[in-house]
Amino acid sequence: MKITGVETTAVQVPMREPLKWAGGTRHTASGLVVEIATDEGLVGIGECPGPTLPTIQTVVERELAQFLVGQDPLRVDWLVHRMEEFTRNWSQLGVYAIAGLEIALLDLKGKALDVPVAELLGGFCRDEVRFAGYLFIDEPEAVAERAAEFVEAGYDELKLKVGRDLGQDHDTLAAIRDRVGSDVKVRIDANMNWSVPAAIKWIRTLERFDLQYVEQPVPDFDLEGLAQVRRSVAVPIAADEACTDLRSVLALLRAEACDVFVVYPSEAGGLTRASHIAALADAAGKWCAIGSWAELGVATAANVHVVASSSNFPFANDTHYPLQDGDVLDEPLPLEGGRIDALRAPGLGVALDPDRLERLARLELRQSVFYDDVQGEAPRIGQIL
Repeated sequence: MKITGVETTAVQVPMREPLKWAGGTRHTASGLVVEIATDEGLVGIGECPGPTLPTIQTVVERELAQFLVGQDPLRVDWLVHRMEEFTRNWSQLGVYAIAGLEIALLDLKGKALDVPVAELLGGFCRDEVRFAGYLFIDEPEAVAERAAEFVEAGYDELKLKVGRDLGQDHDTLAAIRDRVGSDVKVRIDANMNWSVPAAIKWIRTLERFDLQYVEQPVPDFDLEGLAQVRRSVAVPIAADEACTDLRSVLALLRAEACDVFVVYPSEAGGLTRASHIAALADAAGKWCAIGSWAELGVATAANVHVVASSSNFPFANDTHYPLQDGDVLDEPLPLEGGRIDALRAPGLGVALDPDRLERLARLELRQSVFYDDVQGEAPRIGQIL
């Protein structure tokens, strides 16, 4: 079997409502859908979530497709290795393209061998994958109402974006606890918005709400600062923006900077590398959760396979999927009560809907995840607030 072509389609899916976080407001979920065709009629599908789709699309089509066409698609590790070496000097961007292509290669290999992708990653460790209810910055009572809706639907963990105003964050957490009680786990994510002293002050103020953990309170480059925050508070600390690939995880471990790694297969360079991060974290006595770039159904299904094949994802994982108004799949993923059953059909276990793919590719929406107003003042990270 040989690869005969690589096709990409950039799509944007509107959010049901704007989602406000420390660095801006998200209006869409954007993804680059990848299809790898073969001379035997099998087609593998993948998705490249990421920060700049036009550039990622160019990388896939003009730079990386040349390493795939004419090759045996079952040699996944070898093909990924070749692409990693080619993008070595610009790997921070290349990983997003490689990740989507590797998803498509694994989907193709699973179909060819008649096994689910989770089996290719080591086999099933769990029968279902849990997701957290995702809460964004808004008036406290409005956020508490959404939290209650998630809990009533069956979610038992919540994630709240914070970092713009301490008083509002305090009142929001108080309102959430008042509505959902103390049994539901709640984590917060400041998205690098605090300086070290601000982070210590804010976390100490908010830890009375029994926080599960705090994500990336200080800028990603400040590992010493992250370690200082970790030593100064009673709440576990998670590395998000600072946790990208295996090398960044090794640096975080050396700095003793965090307790939890928030893993993005798109930033790690694919599902295999994400699984490697989970294994490394396990060896170091750390825990993992999947992060979210607002993946569409293809990449969300891929994330399900990563978690289902690992014993080191004890927390509910991130997803924007319930907040998105549409998808490229022929049937939406069965996310109910914050859970998706492990996908056991060959490959990813999902299929594209060509009509939906074409329609979403035609939408003209504001793509930027960052900035509330591109003409206004730029947000800053590491602030003393």
